Amino acid sequence: MPDSTPTSRVVGGDVVGGRQRLVFVRHSSYYVLDTLAVFADGAVLWNYEATDFDGLRAAFDDGTLTLTPPEGVPLVITGAAKGTVPALESWLTPELLIGELADEVDKLNDRPDSSRRCWDASVAYAADPTGANLELVREAYHAVPEHRRIYLLGDMDQNDVPVRILLAEVGETIPARDEGRTLTVTPELREWALGYFRRSEAGVAGEQARRVADGPETTVPLVVGGRVYPSGWPDPAGPEVLQIDYPAAVTHGGREYASVMHAYWALSTDDAGWRDRIAAAARGIDARSLGEEAPRRAGWPAARLGVMAALLRDKFERHPAMAATLLDTGDARLLYSDWASKYWSAGGANWLGRLLELTRSELAARE
Repeated sequence: MPDSTPTSRVVGGDVVGGRQRLVFVRHSSYYVLDTLAVFADGAVLWNYEATDFDGLRAAFDDGTLTLTPPEGVPLVITGAAKGTVPALESWLTPELLIGELADEVDKLNDRPDSSRRCWDASVAYAADPTGANLELVREAYHAVPEHRRIYLLGDMDQNDVPVRILLAEVGETIPARDEGRTLTVTPELREWALGYFRRSEAGVAGEQARRVADGPETTVPLVVGGRVYPSGWPDPAGPEVLQIDYPAAVTHGGREYASVMHAYWALSTDDAGWRDRIAAAARGIDARSLGEEAPRRAGWPAARLGVMAALLRDKFERHPAMAATLLDTGDARLLYSDWASKYWSAGGANWLGRLLELTRSELAARE
């Protein structure tokens, strides 16, 4: 089995991606070799136990989880065999393993992991070699799990030597790339290391420009939604107009609704009485509360994405000032915040963020 493999779990009807690996779990007088999984939302699961990274660290501390159970105790390998634990040695410690898993969660969320953060800090230092920037490199380097540091640059000819040269004092002797060899840091060697990152960054930038000649593959994310105003919406409103519960009339099927939220939940039921009650709700959040209680119409899970897309198009076509606010987000990746639904929010599938981006692109294409 590789270090980790893909897994997933369903939360509120949404699929949350994760990664899993093997670990020993203590059961009173015996141990089980079982799977330990982490997920994009930060949940950690093993043996039907659910926790977070603090709970994971506590489980290693109290011996519930281990990488090396005591020799000779009973052992069960789930679905395969049972016997006793042989003499085991692990090249990992619990902290190194937790660091690996934290990197996996970063990747699942499309965030830079510890290696990427160290790379970025090194490039920034090479561009502006100040003491403050060097301390950021040092901090980022030590945040990379120790056994993964030789891979952080993705360069097996150099391993992590260029970073270690930058972190060393002139005159200091450090291990070289090849085992058993050393090198002494000189001013010329530090200049070489600085040049390494400058050349590498220039090469990456050039390749990126050639690969995505029509624009960036990824853009800076922008969080929208998730704001509640008990005393009323801001006036004048800013990015709040992008929320689906913001009062902005929309039409669907010949009927007008007070907001996208009203329309969405009214259309989720085919019961006329419930639809009228939802449409008449004072606020979008009230419409959702009623809609959650209403009977769902047949085939709604398959239809809901198309309904929401149509409602957003209508909203921004009917309200040019709101469309201008949406266009002002440029090409930013929109992460929609909605605590009530992982399907719509950035905590899960982020479908509202994606549909807002699609609507924005369609508006921009008309200009």
